[in-house]
Amino acid sequence: MYRIAVVGRGLIGGAAARHLAEGIDGVVCIGPDEPEKRADHRGVFASHYDEGRMTRHVDPMPEWANTAGKSIERYRDLEARSGISFYSPVGYLGLGVPGSQYNAFCATTGEQNGVSVERLNAAEIRTRYPYLSVQNDADGLVETNGAGYISPRRMVEAQTRLAEKAGATCIKQAARRINATSKGVDIELWDGSNVISEKALIAAGAFTAPLGLSPVNLGLTTYGRTVVLVQIEGEASRVLQDMPTMIDTSIGAYILPPIRYPDGKSYLKIGVGDTSDPQFASLEGLQNWFKGEGLAANRNDFTARLKELIPVLETCPTWKTDTCAVTATKSGLPIIDTVLDDKIAVAVGGCGKGAKGADEWGRIAAGVVRGLPWSSEVQQSKLAGPK
Repeated sequence: MYRIAVVGRGLIGGAAARHLAEGIDGVVCIGPDEPEKRADHRGVFASHYDEGRMTRHVDPMPEWANTAGKSIERYRDLEARSGISFYSPVGYLGLGVPGSQYNAFCATTGEQNGVSVERLNAAEIRTRYPYLSVQNDADGLVETNGAGYISPRRMVEAQTRLAEKAGATCIKQAARRINATSKGVDIELWDGSNVISEKALIAAGAFTAPLGLSPVNLGLTTYGRTVVLVQIEGEASRVLQDMPTMIDTSIGAYILPPIRYPDGKSYLKIGVGDTSDPQFASLEGLQNWFKGEGLAANRNDFTARLKELIPVLETCPTWKTDTCAVTATKSGLPIIDTVLDDKIAVAVGGCGKGAKGADEWGRIAAGVVRGLPWSSEVQQSKLAGPK
């Protein structure tokens, strides 16, 4: 019998497994590798199958800013100890529009966390980022001290390697059911085998609710999100070589600079999420979403906005879509709490921006499932599950 089983080997689950393994023995982390062919895959997927996720200290909500800052401080150590590079501190630019307080709130949380930020007007944005076409009433917020992007694929690989190095067992399968017993927790895997542990931490992301893994209803909503990828080549490669990560508040989009993907090509990515995105409550529906290409309407809308903001993209002929999923909570923060006696805890709800602070969310979750005293500046009540 294991002491603690972590169900889910994504960004938060992988981090939690590492923090646990570096503190105690008897840890097992359960979660499959990325499928070689999505169309043929019959199991679960994960949202970290990608090469770019934004990371930055500034955020409108202080809880996200706090956890991101603590995670960013540990990135280089994780890279050094695992031998896997995943962090690119290329900077961040928030593009504001009249009526939006997004940049103002971000500036406040940044300053509260000791992060230096800079405000720009439209003329200054054009001077510093000459490839951007912005309106005269635009404003900018710049963070250069640590902001940039991570490769979620490689970060999960680094966390898994360090967890195993510290003594954790990694079972590369998905969990189908989780049941509390008189002696602990019984976890049924997709091949029909079982893993027995004293306690379990559920960190299965978007598949938590569709699989019914939590013993209580967490009130999660699972959204499908479409992203558009444009292949960067020719003149655009030179023009955009120093591009930072960006948030465009005019449409609520995040934009990542050209990043090299496993096919050897570089892509710029844009993603927009809102409550009009499709929602999934069933396993089959979510599986089909990950096997698909997203919404064509999103592709058209995102393509038009990108070409308006970054005119050099008109020279790039190759555009495609991909799919992702977002697990939203009612509070806008993750749920990290014990949900069944002292046996089962959860760490779920990235709310579309969980990657940047995943290592700290995982550290908090490791403490919760171990029953340790609360050790975060984020109020425990704000991460509590339904009672």
